[in-house]
Amino acid sequence: MRFIESPDGQELAALCLDYGYKLANSPSDLTRLQINFLMAALANRIERSALVRGEEPGVTKFVFAEDDDV
Repeated sequence: MRFIESPDGQELAALCLDYGYKLANSPSDLTRLQINFLMAALANRIERSALVRGEEPGVTKFVFAEDDDV
């Protein structure tokens, strides 16, 4: 399982993307792994949003996932 999909990864992604938590003092201080995590978290967020959003107006879509999938 990728870390970004784990509960800890989702929590860290929410802290960074939604609440402005900083992994370093400045962007130039980020490690390659931290940059990769942030990019993967953003891509995962966009992918999940696209899955949930309906293609047509007025369409509701339900996405079910097992605990192992999240």
